[in-house]
Amino acid sequence: MIQGSSFYLRYPRREEIPHLVHLMNLPESRGDYLSKELFLPAVMEKRLMDAQESRENMEFFVIADLSDQILGRVFHFKTVPYFQSREIGYSLFTNQTRGKGIMTEAVTLLRDYLFDTTLLNRLEIHMNTANKASERVAIKCGFQLEGIARGAVYDRASYHDILMYALLRDEWAAMRQR
Repeated sequence: MIQGSSFYLRYPRREEIPHLVHLMNLPESRGDYLSKELFLPAVMEKRLMDAQESRENMEFFVIADLSDQILGRVFHFKTVPYFQSREIGYSLFTNQTRGKGIMTEAVTLLRDYLFDTTLLNRLEIHMNTANKASERVAIKCGFQLEGIARGAVYDRASYHDILMYALLRDEWAAMRQR
């Protein structure tokens, strides 16, 4: 468990996984920028169960408040085999929890955890160019804009450009020294 100011990051419990997949499929939890494509429950349940057995390809945490209510999720996954990097993904499940700094703190906790416990040299966050809230999270967590992947994602009947942010280990270390 990784403790935050008013929540913590923890692995999902086996008995929570069906409910978690349900939360991830709710339209409100998808927001305006996540894909509208629904997760197949059996496939996603297996993926989450597999993630609990090894963090080599993916590690998944729920964001739970102090009463243990699940607020959202934060995770990292390997993108390409030849990069020493991970991409971070995240979402909050309700509009009531958004805009309160929870995700910035959760990503900061995950960022620090990954650099403290792995040999990774690079973390990435990608988002739709219109997703200003997610972009603010990346910037507040020290990530730098590297470019735009034009037409990289197909969703909602059109192609979308993706902002690509990254943070290197030495940049993170310099931030911690300040």
